[in-house]
Amino acid sequence: MAPSSYGPREVVIHRWADIPDKERLTPEIDTIFFEASATKDFAGEAERAAFRERWLGKYLTNEPQLAYVALARDGTLAGYLVGSLSEPVGFEAFANAAWEYPAHLHVNLAPQFRNRGIGGMLISAFATDALLAGATGMHVVTSADSRNVAFYTRNGFAEIVRTSIAGRELLFLGRKLGVAETS
Repeated sequence: MAPSSYGPREVVIHRWADIPDKERLTPEIDTIFFEASATKDFAGEAERAAFRERWLGKYLTNEPQLAYVALARDGTLAGYLVGSLSEPVGFEAFANAAWEYPAHLHVNLAPQFRNRGIGGMLISAFATDALLAGATGMHVVTSADSRNVAFYTRNGFAEIVRTSIAGRELLFLGRKLGVAETS
């Protein structure tokens, strides 16, 4: 089956904590992470490693039960989601909103798997587990001009706060969690 024909029915969501051969998938996750990132240039390998650790690595290590991979039935990695139940946003402008939407996530897909419902499947898995753990809402922070704003809107997120930080327009997008997540 060609990658362009993959859809939600050909992909299965797995918790990172349940994957026995994580080392096999780590390079693929890194490829997707750096491909999807708006930051492409780094002063050196140490800066690149610190960037990866901040936005990906710490989640895989510290909260593997809230990290998920989407695997095609043939073993191809379609994408991943990493999250936290109480990740601090890091921007004063978003601090109040983070109390109402405490769970935080990052989701990225390989380009050939985008626009197929797979990202929504990853978000649903995280939303269910976040709700069961007591979170009342979840959020993402993204650039106002990013292509992912429409994706998050389609998946139930709404703009809660907009602010300009260091010349960049940033959005705090939130989604309440409720009974629908577990049904």
